Amino acid sequence: MRPLARLTILAAVLLGLAVAQPAAGQETPAAADGPITADDLARLSDAELRRIVLDRLAEPDAQPRAHFNPANTAYALQAASTRVRDRLGAILAAYDALPPALARGLVRLFGDRSLGALGGFGLVFAISLVAGWLIERLVRRGRRAPVEAIAPAPTPTLSRKAGIVLADLTGRLFAIAVFAVAATVVFFVLHDGHSHDRIAFAFYLAAVILIRLIGGVSRAYLAVDRPALRIPAYTDDEARHLYTAILAAIALGAFGFFTCALFATLGVAGDAHLLFLILVGTITSLGLSAVFVVGRRALAGDLALDGTGGAMRRRLARSYPWAMAGGTLVLWAGLVVATLLGAPPLFGAGLATVALLVLWPSLDAAALREAVRTAAAGAQATPALLGLVRVGLAVAVLLVLAVAWRVDLTGSAGLGSAITRSLLEVAVVLLIAHAAWQALKIWIDRKIAEEDAARGDLGEDLGEMEIGGTGLSRMRTLLPLFKRAGQATIASIALMIVLSALGVNIGPVLAGAGVVGIAIGFGSQTLVRDIVSGAFFLMDDAFRLGEYIDLGSVKGSVERISLRSLQLRHHRGALNTVPFGEIQTLTNYSRDWAIMKLRFRVPFDTDIEKARKIIKAVGKDLLSHPEVGADFLAPFKSQGVVEVDDYGLVISTKFMCKPGRQFLIRRHAYAAVQRAFAENDIQFARPEIRVAVSRGAATEAEANEEDLQAAGAALLAKTPAPGTAPPRTGTAGAE
Repeated sequence: MRPLARLTILAAVLLGLAVAQPAAGQETPAAADGPITADDLARLSDAELRRIVLDRLAEPDAQPRAHFNPANTAYALQAASTRVRDRLGAILAAYDALPPALARGLVRLFGDRSLGALGGFGLVFAISLVAGWLIERLVRRGRRAPVEAIAPAPTPTLSRKAGIVLADLTGRLFAIAVFAVAATVVFFVLHDGHSHDRIAFAFYLAAVILIRLIGGVSRAYLAVDRPALRIPAYTDDEARHLYTAILAAIALGAFGFFTCALFATLGVAGDAHLLFLILVGTITSLGLSAVFVVGRRALAGDLALDGTGGAMRRRLARSYPWAMAGGTLVLWAGLVVATLLGAPPLFGAGLATVALLVLWPSLDAAALREAVRTAAAGAQATPALLGLVRVGLAVAVLLVLAVAWRVDLTGSAGLGSAITRSLLEVAVVLLIAHAAWQALKIWIDRKIAEEDAARGDLGEDLGEMEIGGTGLSRMRTLLPLFKRAGQATIASIALMIVLSALGVNIGPVLAGAGVVGIAIGFGSQTLVRDIVSGAFFLMDDAFRLGEYIDLGSVKGSVERISLRSLQLRHHRGALNTVPFGEIQTLTNYSRDWAIMKLRFRVPFDTDIEKARKIIKAVGKDLLSHPEVGADFLAPFKSQGVVEVDDYGLVISTKFMCKPGRQFLIRRHAYAAVQRAFAENDIQFARPEIRVAVSRGAATEAEANEEDLQAAGAALLAKTPAPGTAPPRTGTAGAE
C-alpha cells in the first residue's frame, strides 16, 4: 500500500471520530476502564477524543511493566543454551567442508596463476623481512640503544629498573617501526603481481609486528640478557624459559588469527570459517595455558615475595598459575559462546585481559618488594608512594579492561556498564583517599621525628629526674591527635562516597548516625565530659608531651594523650592513666624555667665572705662547662647564711636553669663546691662532742676512767634510738 493511501485511510478514521457525538447524559468511555470499542469511538466528540488520548498518555500504567520472573530467566537461559548447542553442532558438522573452503581461499588469493606463485610470494615476503631487519640493524648501530648506554647500579632501585626498561622499550618500538617501513617498501619495490598478494603481505607483516611487539615487551620486562635489570623475581633459566614459551604461543596465535582474517577478507565465510577460527583460538588458548603450567614455579615464587609473604599470599601465589591456565580456557569458551549467540567477537579484548592479568600481579609484587626493602631501610615517602602506585595500577588495569570490553562508562543503563562504572568510581575514590591518607601520615610522622630528634639531643635521663623535664612543643603534642582526626575524616568521607557510588542512599545513613550519636551522648555523659575537658585543656596549652605535671593524686611525665585521657609516667617507672574529667588541679613543673636551692654546712669559724667568693667563682666555671653551661638561665650563686644550728653555719645557694636540667647541674655543683672548698682549706661542719674533765681527781688513772665514762655517756645520749633518723651531717643538703 502506498503512503498516500495510508494517509487517506488514517484521515478518514480521524474524521469519523471527530464528527461522532455521544448521547445525552451517557457516560463517555474516557471515564470508564478497559479498552474502548468501535461503538464508543463512534459516539465521541473531538474534545472527548483529545481528552481520552491525553488521559491514556498520562497514565503511568499505560505501558506494560517488566517484572523479574525466575521462570522467564530460566527459559531464556535454556533457549540460549539450545541455540548455542545447535549452532555449535552446525559448525562442527562443517568439518568436511573446511579443506575445500581453504582451497577456495587459496584459489581466490592466487587466481589463475601457477602454483609457483605461492613460492614466489613466500620468497618476496622473506626477502622483505630480511631487508627490513638489515636496515633496522644499520639504523640501530648508528643510533645506540638507550639501554646499552645506561649502566645500572650494582643494586638498582625499582624506579631505576623501570626507567631503563622504558628506555629499552622505546628503542625497540623505534626499531620495529623502522623494520615495518623498510619491509613494506622493499616488498612493494620487488612485487608487482596481484593485489591479493599485497593484502596477504599486510596481514602477515602485522602478525610479525605483533610477535615482535609482545616479544620485545617480554624480553625487556624479563631482562633475559641483563639480570640486574630484571623486575620480577625470576632466575635466569626461568626468565629464558618463560620468554621462549610466550614467544611460541604468541607466534602460533598471531599467524593463525591473521590467516583466519585473511581468508575472511578473501570471501571464505560461513560455518567453515568459524570452525577454522575456533580451532585456531583453542590451540592458542591451550598454548597459553601450557605457558602458565610450565612456568608455575617462577610465577608462584615471584608473587610469594620469595617466601617472605604471608600464608594467605603464598597460597594465592601457588594457585595463581593454575587459575590463569584454567581461566584462559574459560575466557576463550565464553568468547566462543558469545560469538555463537550473535555478539561481536572480542578476541582482542580476551588477549588483552590475559596479558594484563599476567603483568599486573607481577608489577604489584615488584612494587611491594621495593616498599618492604625501602621501609626496612628507614624510608617513609618511598613505601607510601609505592603503595599509591599499586592502587593506581589497579585502577588503570580496571579502566583498560573496561575500554577493551567496550563497556559504556558515560551513562548506559546496562547492568555490566553500571557495575563497571561503580567499580571505577570506587577505585578512584580509594586511590584519592589512599593518597591523602599517606600524605597526611608522612608529613605528620616527619614532624614527629624532627621533634623527637630534638628531644633526644637534650640527653635527658628520665631515671634521674625527680620532677621537671623539658616537654615537647605544642605542635608535637597535637600532631598525633591531628593525625588520628585527619585519618578518621578521610576514612569517613571515602566510605560515604563509596556507598553513594554503589547506589546506597547515604541520607538515611547520615540521619541514623546522627540519632545514634545523640543517644550515645546522653548515655555516656562521663565520656563526653572527659572529651570536652581534654579539648579545653589542650586549647589552654596546660600540658604537653614530655612535661612533668602533678595532678594531686598522681604525678609524672606526660607520655601519651588520647581523646579522653592522658598517661603519666612516674619517674620511678609507674604508668598512670587519668581521665580528663577527673583533673581538678594541675601543676606543671616543666614550663619556662626551674630554680633549685642547695645548702652547705660549714664550721662556725669559717670566713663567710671567702666562702661567698669561692661559690661565685664556681658559678662562673659552671657557666663555661661543656655539658651543663648552656642550660643555665641564672648563674649559680650564694645567698649567704640562712641558718645556724648546733654544728655550724648553713649557707644557701641557688641557680635557675631549663626545666629538667637542674638535677644534672646539681650533681656538677656539688662536686665543684667540694673541690673548691678543699683547695681553700674550708671544711664542712661535722658533729662534735666536747667533754669537760675535772682536774681534782686523786690519780691519773681515776681521771682517765672518769673521762671515759663521761665520753661514753655523752655518746649514748647522742646515739638515736633504733628506727629513728640519724642526726644531720655537716656536708651538704638541698631543698
